[in-house]
Amino acid sequence: MWEGRFPVKLSKCLSLFLIGLLAVVIPTSAAFAAAPGQDEPETPEEIVQVVLVLDVSKSMNEPILSDDLPEELLALSDQINAIQDDPELQQIDDQINEIWNDPEVVAAREAWQETVDVLNAWVIEKEYGESQEAIMADIGGALAALNCNPTFAFPIATAMTLDEVDYWIEQSCAGAGIGFDDKQNLRDMVPYLGDPEFAPLQQTSDDAYQVYFDALDARNYNEIVGQREQWIEDANLALFTEEFDTMILDLGIPRKLDLAKLAAKTLLDLSRLDSVAGRRISIVGLVRFSSDYVLLQSLTDDLDVIENKINVLEPLAMTNIYGGLDEALKELERDSDPTQPIVIILLSDGHITVGPSSEQVLTDIPPRAEELGATICTVGIGPTEAHVDWPLLRSLAEETEGEYLFAEKGEELVNFFIACRQEQLGEVTQFTGYVGPGQPSAVDPITVGSNVCELSLALNFVTGGPQLDIVDPTGTPIEVGYPGFTLQLGNNLTLYTLLTPLEGEWEVTVNSGDAPDEDVFYNIVITSNECQYTPTPEVTPTPSPTRTPLPEPSVFDQATPILPLVVLVIVVMGVFIVITLRRR
Repeated sequence: MWEGRFPVKLSKCLSLFLIGLLAVVIPTSAAFAAAPGQDEPETPEEIVQVVLVLDVSKSMNEPILSDDLPEELLALSDQINAIQDDPELQQIDDQINEIWNDPEVVAAREAWQETVDVLNAWVIEKEYGESQEAIMADIGGALAALNCNPTFAFPIATAMTLDEVDYWIEQSCAGAGIGFDDKQNLRDMVPYLGDPEFAPLQQTSDDAYQVYFDALDARNYNEIVGQREQWIEDANLALFTEEFDTMILDLGIPRKLDLAKLAAKTLLDLSRLDSVAGRRISIVGLVRFSSDYVLLQSLTDDLDVIENKINVLEPLAMTNIYGGLDEALKELERDSDPTQPIVIILLSDGHITVGPSSEQVLTDIPPRAEELGATICTVGIGPTEAHVDWPLLRSLAEETEGEYLFAEKGEELVNFFIACRQEQLGEVTQFTGYVGPGQPSAVDPITVGSNVCELSLALNFVTGGPQLDIVDPTGTPIEVGYPGFTLQLGNNLTLYTLLTPLEGEWEVTVNSGDAPDEDVFYNIVITSNECQYTPTPEVTPTPSPTRTPLPEPSVFDQATPILPLVVLVIVVMGVFIVITLRRR
């Protein structure tokens, strides 16, 4: 019976056997070949969480002047200050502030702000954006790009029907000659238009604002503001201010807000570079505050989005420090990871003029920050420290284990923002100074301990292009190709990163690089990040080590772990063959 059939049936069975064997051996061998790369545990991803809380009160439009400026400019500044300090104008300003802080006005303003918060929370929940204010900012930018009036962004963003949107677009772009596509793009920027839940929320907010407006009007607020504007016009303050602003622009003197923007954007640059060179990413949020306050951007790792929103910030009205911090903490309560570093960086150039008092800020804010594990760094900027509420700023920092700084210059601001972030990662050392052409400046030696996994040197500057010359404890200069070294270049920032640096003293020298024939001011923030484990002592490496490649495992080496499985397959298949042949 087996004659003529046995070879065919046997060959089929053997084929099945070989297919089954290959199906087991090939993937298993491949898995074992990849195993050496999986022996080392992956380094956990670290996330640095930063919320920038920036003052955009009207005084942030002022420059910080020094004594070495042209006499004509200083004389004009004195003339403007004399007008602003006039007792008659001060009396009008006192009346305005008294109305702003009237209990009924405060209650009406807070009730209106609550409706704004509810509306913004709805916008976030429905994934329409970060806030209605953020949408307004985007619409304002789009209007400006079309040569339309960006001040109409508010009525466009709060319109409840398409007809209203079209009406305000026409008002904004009268004479600009925009086409159908441009109009449609502007319509599309109001994402909640047509959502049935939006109209009642916006109407509630509008009604609350009307109550607030009526409370101001009942106290002759608008009339007093009109008196102030007339007084300023009679004193020719607008003409002096325009001349002053033109001279400031010609001399390239930045406003306080410009310096704040520079510091914030340099911090973003550091975060970008660190994500490439280090083992962590940054997520950043943005809050701006004036008379009101708003979350312009929730925590995100899209740093370009944050930078775009920083670029369009402009001075507004008064100063509500509590509101800015409260909005930052609400965002952290919603979206932060308490197991990762959290820092709030607050910048202000004045005293609270509206909203809860300094005492209320200190009563409410630090305990909430402590519950989140958040550190608050505070910085005041102005011509003198008396211009800022330094007791409040210092206390906020001390009670949350943060840092406080009073700054007169942009360089100080930039360095402070960077240091605040870096202090969440490890031990920080700072160096500041000037370096001239052909005159390198050595800083104190950096001592690196045995348990340091990462050493980073953030060199920041406002002008010029200084560079660092770094030498390790063996006397080897650090250059591209040195083991574990990464060099990253940003705007006004260079980041030098060394992983598993050698224990001992490192030498650092600053040179002026390609700067012109002038002294360059520099800041260096050095961060030593300790390992989360005790590393095994290693022999001091040579400057350019050559790794000895591991031999490729042989076929027998790869198959050894699965030999018992192969034997079992052979036995099972053999039994199967015998049973099959007997049945035939």
